[in-house]
Amino acid sequence: MSKNTMPEMYDDAPVGVEEQTTEDILMNEEALLRGLIEAGKEKDNESAYRKVQIRRNGVLKFEFRIRPVSEEESMACHDNATKFAPRKRGQPKKEIETNAAKFRSWLIYTATVDEDRAKTWDNKQAQNVFNVLQGVDMIDAVLLSGEKDRIIELINEISGYSDETEETPEERAKN
Repeated sequence: MSKNTMPEMYDDAPVGVEEQTTEDILMNEEALLRGLIEAGKEKDNESAYRKVQIRRNGVLKFEFRIRPVSEEESMACHDNATKFAPRKRGQPKKEIETNAAKFRSWLIYTATVDEDRAKTWDNKQAQNVFNVLQGVDMIDAVLLSGEKDRIIELINEISGYSDETEETPEERAKN
């Protein structure tokens, strides 16, 4: 009797998982590409806009729309609200101080839909009344701290900074 020296062949696929065909993989790639494109366009889509109403004592004073803010835009807002030390040749920028209130105003200004920004924050007549030179300063002149808080929360939510993340089916099964 001779010993069997041939290795046994096993299917690498886990039990209950079907092997994907090339067609399945291509369909998944198409779905992935479609999802990526939709996600990329969504931030500039009006469906992502949210209306903000400023009410005081139950009376609507004005309203405007905000949109999601990209990380690059958020970083620009941070830079606009930050004092930097004079740069020495070949040295990176060094932050001295960031004005948190100014950062929040820049974020609201940036997130305001262009058309509404022109009517509200960049309104020259209103700027003259409040003696401000730029739109971001109008935000400080007009909005109360709590109003700014609520607007920032909404901007963060529509920009993807929510506490909630969607679980995958695998994660739900574990829980």
